[in-house]
Parts: sequence; C-alpha cells; structure tokens
Amino acid sequence: MTDLPIVEAISSESPVPEKVRSLGTISRLLNYPDEHYLQLVEMLYLIVQSQLPEAAKGISEFGQFVEQCVDHELEEAYTRTFDVNPSCALEIGWHLFGEDYMRGQFLVRMRGELAKYEIPESADLPDHLTHVLAVIAALPDEEAFQFTHACVFPALFKMQASLDKNQSPFRHLIRCLLLVLEEYYGQGESWGENDEKLLRNTDSFPGQNGPRPPGMNDPLRSYPMPTSPCGDREIEFVPLQMQYAAPASQPAAINGNPMRD
Repeated sequence: MTDLPIVEAISSESPVPEKVRSLGTISRLLNYPDEHYLQLVEMLYLIVQSQLPEAAKGISEFGQFVEQCVDHELEEAYTRTFDVNPSCALEIGWHLFGEDYMRGQFLVRMRGELAKYEIPESADLPDHLTHVLAVIAALPDEEAFQFTHACVFPALFKMQASLDKNQSPFRHLIRCLLLVLEEYYGQGESWGENDEKLLRNTDSFPGQNGPRPPGMNDPLRSYPMPTSPCGDREIEFVPLQMQYAAPASQPAAINGNPMRD
C-alpha cells in the first residue's frame, strides 16, 4: 500500500499541507477496503467540507453508501468497479495508452519518479492512482501542474464518464479527486469531444486510441521521459537491442547476410 500522511504531524513546526492530507486520504480510499474505510471517508469529508462544498456533498453520499454496506458488499462493489472493469481501471497508463508500447515508457517514467522521491512501490503497477497521487504530492508545483494536466486529468475524465454512466457510488470519490486537483492546478480538460462519444469508443479503442482532438500532444511529449529535460517537448526514443539466436537448421549470419549453400 502506498500511503501518504493523512493527519497533521504532531510537531507544530511541520504540519502536513492540506493538499497532501487530501491526496493521501483519497489514495487510501482507492486501495482495497479495510476496517478503517468508513473512518477514512469521514476524514475526507472533514478535510474538504470548508473549501470544496461540492466535493463534500458527494463524499457525504459516498459515506452513506459505505455505511449501509453489510458483509462483503463494499469489497465486492470495489472489485466490480475497479478490478474487472477496464473503463475504470486505476492504472492511468491504461487510459492514456491502452495496450500500446508507449505505456511501457510511461511505466518506466513513473517508476523513475517513485525512486526519485523515495516513494515505496506497492504490489500495484507504478501508474496505479495510489502511486500517482504520491508523486503529485512530492513534485514541485510547476511539474505537478504539468503532470496533472498531461496525464492525470485525461485518465480521470474517462473514468468519471464511465462511473457516471453506471451510477457507481465510487463516482463521488473520483469526482472529489478531480475537484481537489482542480483546486490546486486549475481546471482540466477531457480528451473526448463529449462524454457520450468518449464512452462509445472506450471499449473498442481504449487508451491513446480513444477520441481526442486532432493535434493534441501525446502525454509523454507534454511530460517527457527522464532522458529529456523537464519541459522539453521531445522524447528520446532508445531502440531495443534484441539478441536472436540462429535456428539450429540454419548457419549463423555473417555480416548481416545469411550463409547459403
């Protein structure tokens, strides 16, 4: 589990910033539910109620849902929503790139950011939202702005559209996350012309093949790989060095040309 601080530090000299508390609590709620889940929902409500009343209203409704769950209903709802539903997967790289090889580049980038800020990796992939929120909290403001607009908002808008369509209770949690990020980094923009068109294309064309306005920058060009300076719009692509063994029935090649009898 990737946890961020969700309560103020005991020392008055170094209180945990409100942004970190908000993102940390949401991060915990995006993990598989445990016995503290309802307490975390209540904590999130208290954090956002003064500055983000719209988010607080949604979290209040989400809390009512959590409170009414019995036995394993909450865990089952979480699994149905995030684990077996590609349109709501918590790995943002999937929403950005689908199965395209560029997702691998994005995972490399995310792993590099986690290492840079000494954020421990959980069993989840580096582009899981719990890791992503930890990175946002650690980044300098300018880089966090760039990363959020290039990579996080587009993925969250796709998730939000699907959750709204299905009237999932978890829509309130993702909506709260969007509102928190917009509070600190400005309003984000969806890739699709509208949510309905986006939803119609999600199943057939996931990730970067989904609808987005012509000419929109690739996320990895807006937020380049570590080999490029931050803010550089170009990416350095490194070709894979593949080693192939010659088939047993065919002699090895010499100077790039197969030997012939």
